Amino acid sequence: MHIHVKICGFTEPTGLVAAIEAGVDSVGLVLDPSPRQLTIDQAVGLAQYVPDHVEVVAVCGRPSLSEVAEIAARLKPSWIQLMADAMPDPEHGFSILPAFEDGPDLLQRVDAYVDQHPDDAPLVLADGPRPGSGVTADWDRVEQLSLSTRLMLAGGLTPENVGAAITRMKPYGVDVSSGVERSRGHKDPDRVRAFVAAVRAAELQLGGE
Repeated sequence: MHIHVKICGFTEPTGLVAAIEAGVDSVGLVLDPSPRQLTIDQAVGLAQYVPDHVEVVAVCGRPSLSEVAEIAARLKPSWIQLMADAMPDPEHGFSILPAFEDGPDLLQRVDAYVDQHPDDAPLVLADGPRPGSGVTADWDRVEQLSLSTRLMLAGGLTPENVGAAITRMKPYGVDVSSGVERSRGHKDPDRVRAFVAAVRAAELQLGGE
């Protein structure tokens, strides 16, 4: 079982290169207002460091349709990550990763999304209650999403707890930002390597079950 590793919120090349060398599957470049926000020009510049086998995810929050179109045209990301309540109509043709903030109604919101995709297990990202803050999602609640979706787990993950999260929830993937930083937007290469190593160790454990 391969766990997809996404590291998000890069603002400079050193941490980005460290993540790629550690073996991440995708990198997130934040274009939404946040301490890690990039301009499109900055994101395009950082994307030049990303090899073809690593996906680029444009993390956008709740942009307008025209902003989504510009991001798709200029950055050409593999995915555009949007909050689920801001998704454009499917006919616009963008590859969208829907993100859901944790909260008491999380399961109902995701169920409504799944009902719109009855022929597959859609990929969804379940974040903490305040995305980008390092606050952990309610694992009791989020765990149930792995039954009906390809779950990308985010919110408060670290090298210290990601193995337990994978063993418990068996997600499609995991997403980290603040948990591998030394300061906002600056990744700590040692923590990046430790995070990826913890994920791969958990993979081996699941493979032996």
